[in-house]
Amino acid sequence: TLFPGRIQTPIELVSLFKSGVNSRKIGSHVTKGKWKGMPIYTLTLEERATCPTVCEHWFDCFGNKMHWSTRWKAGPELEKLIPEQISMLAKKHPKGFVVRLHVLGDFYSTRYVSIWHNLIAEYPQLHIFGYTRWRPKSDAKGEWIAALNNIFADRFAIRFSEAGGEMGTVTLKDVTLRGKVPEGIVCPAQTGDADCCGSCGLCWNTTKPIVFLNH
Repeated sequence: TLFPGRIQTPIELVSLFKSGVNSRKIGSHVTKGKWKGMPIYTLTLEERATCPTVCEHWFDCFGNKMHWSTRWKAGPELEKLIPEQISMLAKKHPKGFVVRLHVLGDFYSTRYVSIWHNLIAEYPQLHIFGYTRWRPKSDAKGEWIAALNNIFADRFAIRFSEAGGEMGTVTLKDVTLRGKVPEGIVCPAQTGDADCCGSCGLCWNTTKPIVFLNH
């Protein structure tokens, strides 16, 4: 990150998961589709430090503009607290809740992926969406994530950034685009056709590629 002062080591009694109400782009709850009514939480790690260097947005990461966001430091403390806090959220929301992985950052190790595998298997209340730059055909983490997309298709939706195709995303420079285009479906939350992720839901309601406009 360009803002090392915003990196924090996870500690007991401090929530790693922030309500989506704190983010205009995310939203507090899902309002349509199969996850309707569920509250949304976000988890933010450190950009670049947890990401593959081949990321197309390595230099123009939108984290460069997120001056005040807390980035949780990856490592043993994070991996210890995530299961504890997901357990608490599952008890708090017996009808289900959503976690957006990761506002910044990525799946930084196979051990970290395994933690989310165990959690999505253990807690039927848990629903996950997000994006990764790892690839299923060239990296063990990407392959594992693709498997989870298939095994837990109703509750786990991690898209492959800049991959295109099924469960992929593409970034285009033409900011006037909206709706369906040859490359996929332009993100309605980005064009103003939906208020936020919670009122859109495309990322977990379809496997078609999602198009983002260059930010």
